[in-house]
Amino acid sequence: MIHFVISVKDRAADVYNRPFTVPHKNVAIRDFTDEVNRVASDNQLNKHPDDFDLYCLGQFNDVTGEFSFEPPVVLVRAKDVISS
Repeated sequence: MIHFVISVKDRAADVYNRPFTVPHKNVAIRDFTDEVNRVASDNQLNKHPDDFDLYCLGQFNDVTGEFSFEPPVVLVRAKDVISS
């Protein structure tokens, strides 16, 4: 099965966070949106939505063990999915 390699970029620090995989890009977008909108004193995504974006970095094939990478592609920006 093909999994997508995803990372949250912290634009303030100019770094990509540790990547993770999902079976579909929409799963990553949904989970990111939920986290951006989770109000908590320690939730940096919610406190600073202008600083975070969700990226797809490539794919992982769990049958062959092979990765394929591409230039990072933004899937969604935290500032675009945060609820008012």
